[in-house]
Amino acid sequence: MLKKFVVLNNGVSMPSLGLGTSLRNKPNKVDNQQFVESVKHALKTGYRHIDTAKCYNNEHLIGQAIKESNIDRKDIFLVTKLFPDDMGFDKTLKAFDKSCKQLQVDYIDLYLIHFPAKIRGQNNDVEKSRQLRLDTWKALEKLYSDGKCRAIGVSNYMPRHLEEILDAGMTVPSVNQCEFHPYYNNKKLYDYCNKLGIQFEGYSPLGKGNLLNDNIVLDLSKKYSKSCAQILLNWSLRNNVATIPGSTNHERIEENSDIFDFSLSDEDVSLLWTLNKNEKVSWDPTNIV
Repeated sequence: MLKKFVVLNNGVSMPSLGLGTSLRNKPNKVDNQQFVESVKHALKTGYRHIDTAKCYNNEHLIGQAIKESNIDRKDIFLVTKLFPDDMGFDKTLKAFDKSCKQLQVDYIDLYLIHFPAKIRGQNNDVEKSRQLRLDTWKALEKLYSDGKCRAIGVSNYMPRHLEEILDAGMTVPSVNQCEFHPYYNNKKLYDYCNKLGIQFEGYSPLGKGNLLNDNIVLDLSKKYSKSCAQILLNWSLRNNVATIPGSTNHERIEENSDIFDFSLSDEDVSLLWTLNKNEKVSWDPTNIV
């Protein structure tokens, strides 16, 4: 059976399926109230893991949705991320407090560094970039030790960025959230994180829709009498990868959660691994020094 929870390296349990909310900034974005209603619907459907970030510009709306849902805060696993341009020790602490205020909460379940470099004015100096990341990670360690977040992690970190933390003798991240789907399976990084006990979490699990018309995925959809999206999400969970599909469509939100009553065979899991094209659909941290 598929795991509904993964246990992080600090003992904290995290729902393996979450609601991604980065769709808020896409051209087909819904209005604020529709977005709030979609998050409330996800919570009503049974989602207990909500993923956001400062740069999604929706933390305040998610805070509103959680309040209006009447679900106990302790029953929701809330994730947000540090905006890359807020990196640095002091700026990180201030940014965290602002996110809490927007979300109307006094703690975050999982706080992530969103990207291993600033978006504006990226520095090509290897040592300065390394020190900026370490100073930022030190701030996350403080937030964790102060009880302001239950777990800390990173997003879009390559092995060399993780090695900086390990070499400095600092806390091993609990999570690395990266792009993950059969067209971009990120196998080297996936294996590296598993070796270190860092929970791998995948965003864009449907390849932003590119995989929904793949012939192999379509064949598996018929075989299991499940939608293509459900096949792809099941594949993530079968690989012990937490996944955060995003949608504001109520029917798709329900569909994406209906993946725990079947399990892809080992043969079919392996088959989907063979689809890799190294085809990214999101941020690329490969060349970040």
